[in-house]
Amino acid sequence: MQETNLILCKKANDYDPEGHFQGWAFRIARFQIMAHMTKARRSKISFSNELVDAMAEEDFDSTGLHVTQRALQVCYDLLPKHMRSIARLRFKEEKPLKDISELVNRPLGSVSATLHRIRQNLATCVKQKMPIIEAEIDS
Repeated sequence: MQETNLILCKKANDYDPEGHFQGWAFRIARFQIMAHMTKARRSKISFSNELVDAMAEEDFDSTGLHVTQRALQVCYDLLPKHMRSIARLRFKEEKPLKDISELVNRPLGSVSATLHRIRQNLATCVKQKMPIIEAEIDS
């Protein structure tokens, strides 16, 4: 599920805002599950296609996802400029740590530590902002 969320974030620019978000997200999730199942077939445990289809039809909390995405954007915008730059290079442009280190002219360990702090800051901030954003949406 975390891998699917990462792919959804990476492909966010591919989403047509006039389209149906839930359908788009489910399609990506289904492909991820199918890819996982292909890899897992080597294992003794596997899920049937019927189970995957049943899971895909489950209700999805698109409002909760919207709130989380909005909170993440607000928190990203609150990061200091140098942290936003490193986060963009790593998460949006998918640059390896070595390349980021060279681009920002900082040691690899420093970049890694900064990314750790970015993740911590974002997680804490998102938890704080979600109730506020939920209240804004509800009003």
